[in-house]
Amino acid sequence: MTDQSVRQAVQQYVDGCRTANAAMVAESFDENAVMWGYLGPDYVTMTGAEFAENVVAGAEPAGPEFEAVIHSIVIQGNIAHAVLDEKQFIGADFRNFFGLVYREGAWRITSKVFQTV
Repeated sequence: MTDQSVRQAVQQYVDGCRTANAAMVAESFDENAVMWGYLGPDYVTMTGAEFAENVVAGAEPAGPEFEAVIHSIVIQGNIAHAVLDEKQFIGADFRNFFGLVYREGAWRITSKVFQTV
């Protein structure tokens, strides 16, 4: 398992968010993925599929102000953790903490914990 293979899985999520491609974002998540976090003071939770369908599908493709930076990746066997900052996704800046699992030949996001910053 390489840092690059995990980076590609997170990049698929980024590219889907950037282009408002709900199918690409849904594919980056494991079918059992769940996310939790804060949009400002509001606590939000949903599945990865709901995020793709209800948030990404309704978004406009990101403009030139959108920026995404993967800050760190840690791999232990078939699990990984990645930290991603997004600037100006749906009008806000986010810090995302992803849990990923390698299963059936691919890395997939299994959890996302996020905070607007």
